[in-house]
Amino acid sequence: MSTRYKLTIAYDGSAYSGWQRQPDPVATVQRVVEKAAGEIVNHPVTVAGASRTDAGVHANGQVAQMDATTHIEPGRLRLAINSRLPPDVLIRQLEPVSPEFDVSRAVRKRYRYLIWADRDRPVFHRSFVYHFWPGLAVEPMREACRLFEGAHDFAAFQGRGDDRVTTTRTIFHCDIHRRGPLVMFSVEGSGFLYHMVRNMVGTVLEVGRGHWPAARVTEILQAGENGECGPCAPAGGLCLQWIRFPDAAAPGR
Repeated sequence: MSTRYKLTIAYDGSAYSGWQRQPDPVATVQRVVEKAAGEIVNHPVTVAGASRTDAGVHANGQVAQMDATTHIEPGRLRLAINSRLPPDVLIRQLEPVSPEFDVSRAVRKRYRYLIWADRDRPVFHRSFVYHFWPGLAVEPMREACRLFEGAHDFAAFQGRGDDRVTTTRTIFHCDIHRRGPLVMFSVEGSGFLYHMVRNMVGTVLEVGRGHWPAARVTEILQAGENGECGPCAPAGGLCLQWIRFPDAAAPGR
């Protein structure tokens, strides 16, 4: 009998063309997880993710589901699959859930973007931060972040090629703070468009370096025109931290 499993996955996305499976020989996180899981349960599996992270984007809490037929208990199954995964991908948690659990029903996601704001390059964190050396004023950036909060049409922050029907999203929380050279942008929302978070970061950086006032965020949102926002920040600084689901996502057995 098949069981549905909920997987929480961490990965360094540097070597991958995003989460979503693509034709061979393109390396994606979904492909390597499906291969490893299929080898352990001895049948092909589909591992569907809750968020299609872009090429080079990382995750600490990507959530996925898979249906598998196996007598291996969940704790041992997680360890067995991890033993077949490359060093830059790890299943942090694996649990059986109700057959009705569906990763497409996520209600809240959190992303974090890290900026290394220092003249010297970040030797030990270079794969996970955007090295941005022009001076930044954090308070105007924080003001700009708050203007993203609420329900807005984010068409102006949508990456080219995004085929989503609606561009309205709700941002529950958006903030930025600094610890030494590290500037941390965080955003929680109901969902995100292609390149949306990276375009938000690029816009906030334009505010921080004094090119735009914070109020420019509202003007861009209201204009709704693609290309009006700041430059798209590089993928390496972005990490999917966690995803939340309705109560029905609780373990079912």
